[in-house]
Amino acid sequence: MLHILGQPRALAHLQRAVHSGRLASTWIFAGPPGVGKFNAALAMAKTCLCDHPISTSNCQAGVSRVPALPDDFILTLPCNTCESCIAIEHSNHPDLHVVSRQLIRYHDKSGKSKGTTLSIDVIRGEITGNASEEHRVEAKLYKRSQRNRGKWFIIDEADLMEFPAQNSLLKALEEPPPASYLMMITASPGELLSTIRSRSQIVLFSALPEAVVVTVLKQRGATSEQAGLLARLSGGSLGRALAWFDQEETVAPARPTKVGTATKTKAAKPSADVFTWVQQITAGLDNLANGRCVSMELAATIQSQAEEYAQRSLKQDPLASKDRAIRDGVAVMLGFIAAWFDDRLRNRVGSAVSIPLPSTVHALPESVIAECLRIGRKAEAQLDANAHVGLLLATTTTAWEQAMAARG
Repeated sequence: MLHILGQPRALAHLQRAVHSGRLASTWIFAGPPGVGKFNAALAMAKTCLCDHPISTSNCQAGVSRVPALPDDFILTLPCNTCESCIAIEHSNHPDLHVVSRQLIRYHDKSGKSKGTTLSIDVIRGEITGNASEEHRVEAKLYKRSQRNRGKWFIIDEADLMEFPAQNSLLKALEEPPPASYLMMITASPGELLSTIRSRSQIVLFSALPEAVVVTVLKQRGATSEQAGLLARLSGGSLGRALAWFDQEETVAPARPTKVGTATKTKAAKPSADVFTWVQQITAGLDNLANGRCVSMELAATIQSQAEEYAQRSLKQDPLASKDRAIRDGVAVMLGFIAAWFDDRLRNRVGSAVSIPLPSTVHALPESVIAECLRIGRKAEAQLDANAHVGLLLATTTTAWEQAMAARG
């Protein structure tokens, strides 16, 4: 398969499936955002659609070696030179269909849909079809493979499928046509119907090791300090780290909006300097810890940065929800704050911090840190429950101020 970074167990799972010759018809690739799920799905499809796949022992596979497999295991790799491989590289293979929420623009002629979810119109138009006389759409899932090597469907952000869309898909999964394969990419598999999950082969992806993220960032021009800090703050998401580094391209290949048309990259790339965001937030936390500012100033800083994050994200994906983008921005800033508290705890117990966040505060009492982290986790839960962002930040920063003041 293609060279997928830092996912040996997932790749071993897929290689064993290909080697067995008994592929499941439905797959769920589950794991954090930006860790290679889409790339792996594309690699799986490319390998199986290749006209002249290559068989080689694991020990001789070079960068495609899978550490989780024995050295004598025979890997199956795409040749990358046949007509099929080249068609996939150019996003125009007739038997590979990438389904995303952005495709609503092709299926909602009214133009009213914002494309914040994967609607039943997209699923019907791209996979299951619609048998009604008024809106008849032929089902691509049941069409004959044009190159006689099967049909592959990749559903990106599958957890965004609306309930009717999932039901429509479920009906097709109950009796899947032969040589048709469906791969759902998701960071939240629990959002999928249990009946869909039970019919799917689940492949788990994990957060990437910091060393992997650092290596790629340095290859893209980041300094060691930049790469280390971004790797830590990204939580093992290479896609997120690259987006923050504001590269012109992301780690994943461009995801087609529709086969045979222009392509675009999915990941939002907020080009604001993430290092500036971190410095402003940590300065606010330092002041809060030293009693030099009121909590409302920190709340205003977080909200301003979240809105800037959202504004830049919406430039990359105009169909996205502004409210959701702001909430994503707040979640990112809360992650930075959790890392700051983690540094204070490590300093307190004498544990080395390899890439510390900037701060003038060396340590805090363990009980204070535990309480502040609990407050942060509560804020994240309320954020997901659609709490009012401004009020949430005001109450959260006030609670932090009170917790730190109580240490005496």
